[in-house]
Amino acid sequence: MIKLKNLSVSLVLSAALSAVAIWPISPSVQAAPAKEWLQISDTTTYYGEINGGKPNGRGTMKWGDSKQYSGEFVNGQREGKGKYINEYAADGESHKVVYNGEWKLDRMNGTGTLTHKVIQEDGAVRSNEIQTGAFGGGVQTSGYDVIHALADPDFYFAYKSPQEQLVIMGSADHLKASLKSGSLFSAEYRSGTIHKTYSIFPADTAAEQRINVASLKYLQSIQPKLNPHLEQFERLAGQVPLK
Repeated sequence: MIKLKNLSVSLVLSAALSAVAIWPISPSVQAAPAKEWLQISDTTTYYGEINGGKPNGRGTMKWGDSKQYSGEFVNGQREGKGKYINEYAADGESHKVVYNGEWKLDRMNGTGTLTHKVIQEDGAVRSNEIQTGAFGGGVQTSGYDVIHALADPDFYFAYKSPQEQLVIMGSADHLKASLKSGSLFSAEYRSGTIHKTYSIFPADTAAEQRINVASLKYLQSIQPKLNPHLEQFERLAGQVPLK
């Protein structure tokens, strides 16, 4: 009886060890794709995944010391999701441009966020801009654009879509209350055949002033529709300080 019992234990243990030996390797512990260095030109380098001698997969490309992109590539071009940074000087000012989002055929294409900060020689931020929404062919096609600048007024707000466009200039504080009271610096709204323009300054003629007042009343009448845009303007304004 003792021998039979020992034999049973040996058979069970052998089966367990056999199962462990043939168990497939989990994908999570497989080797990561190999990464390589590429010297693309005198000033352009790449480190990352490669296929056919070209960037393909995830990697980082640098153009000298001022520009770089980290993200996805397809057949040597930026495609998928990635972050691009460009820092350069122009007219005595330093610029920093950052885009984080989707790419197609080496250009901004899809949803993303673009920022552009301009700093003067004395260290003061002259302007700070953020664009967020959809991009195509390297430019924003729809969404929000907010610029904070050393100007009067100091904020520019814009929203555009295939259905409507809204542009406001003024302060970033209490936009909804300012529209309700008619104290916005200026506002312009387009939707289909509708085009309304308002300014806080009196018009040159009585006829023009009547149009100005009528535009304000129209904008106030559709304020519930505009409020989500005004709220988003205020949120984005907090992301572009002049410091």
